[in-house]
Amino acid sequence: MAFIPKILIVSNLQTTSPLWAFSVTQQRVNVILETDPGNTIRRWAEKLPDMVVFDIDSDALAIELIRKLRDEAVLPILLVTSHRSDEFLLEAYQAGVDECVLKPIHPALFHAKIKVWLRRSWNVPVDMLDSLRVGNFHLVPSNRSLELDDGDSIHLTNLEFRLLYYLMGRPGRTVTTKELCQHVWGIRVKAMRQR
Repeated sequence: MAFIPKILIVSNLQTTSPLWAFSVTQQRVNVILETDPGNTIRRWAEKLPDMVVFDIDSDALAIELIRKLRDEAVLPILLVTSHRSDEFLLEAYQAGVDECVLKPIHPALFHAKIKVWLRRSWNVPVDMLDSLRVGNFHLVPSNRSLELDDGDSIHLTNLEFRLLYYLMGRPGRTVTTKELCQHVWGIRVKAMRQR
């Protein structure tokens, strides 16, 4: 049976949320539509989607929910927004969003972005991941940080965390570019032909 990814779309915009949901469903994706942003964390915990897309009428609420979700999960988060100020976009990325999708956007481009991020999805709650220790480095999934024995702590982006988690889980082992592409970036790399 073929794997069908799940996307949680959080949208309280009555004119566009059903359209987004229907549009994405046509791409062979299982869509969970949540029209009450207050239910985001509960619906995520129930359904464990592969990705979450926010398109809500309050930028401040979107940032708050992204921050809460990022504390719980390692998965791609997209924010659909018409807000173009550098300050807002920076705040969204700092809160944990993986990509800000600016409105208006052509459906084909939106679908392409979803496919790219689904290839990178880690459908794992961070509190289910074990902490890792290699040498003087301690990787803590619960807050996506790298702690050093001297007391310093570095907060990691989602991609940095995935990369370090993969590498630290294989200490002393050579990891190929192909493995990294497949397991960290979600990109399938065909074996290169020998000349």
